[in-house]
Amino acid sequence: MALLREIPEPDAREAEENLRVIRELMERSTKFSTFSGFSGVLAGAASIVGCLMTDRLSGGRHAWPHAPVEFLTIWSLVIVFAVGADYLLMKRRAVRVGKRVVSRLGKQMIVASAPGLGSGMLLTLFFLQQGLMPHIYPVWMLCYGSAVAAVGLFSQREVSLLGAAFLLAGAATLFMPISMGLPMMAAVFGGFHIGYGVLMSGKDGW
Repeated sequence: MALLREIPEPDAREAEENLRVIRELMERSTKFSTFSGFSGVLAGAASIVGCLMTDRLSGGRHAWPHAPVEFLTIWSLVIVFAVGADYLLMKRRAVRVGKRVVSRLGKQMIVASAPGLGSGMLLTLFFLQQGLMPHIYPVWMLCYGSAVAAVGLFSQREVSLLGAAFLLAGAATLFMPISMGLPMMAAVFGGFHIGYGVLMSGKDGW
């Protein structure tokens, strides 16, 4: 019968406080982001440079450049630069806060982002094969937004908001004239990343 006794009130309060502390620690470990604000600024700047180079490739008319190899080369370099800078800056930040870039949580983020990013790659190849590349810009926004929104489930609220912003911008760009695709790329991939980087730097530092 002793096991059926009610927990004394002080012990119940202590157990409740312990649960609260454990919950806060778990949330902090899963929600704290090692993303660097500076990496967002660099990714945005690289995107704007990519848009300018693409515009120059098309003769400065915001038209579709009829040079798919050069086009894909430009954006492949943008991606490599952005991902490389992001990794190096995340690694530096992770060391500073006592975390690791390659961790169980990091692997979960990669898995979560894979469907969106993989869909973007496959759709790019399909659009290229079908001659639909002038319509690729909103598709990139939607696929990237899906990937970022998925990563946001394991990270800070701002990451989820960034993903939502990309999804909304991509949906809006779908219904715009084709000539608006490249300017929207500069505004969305460039402006959103830079805005996010500045916001996060003010919150968590560079």
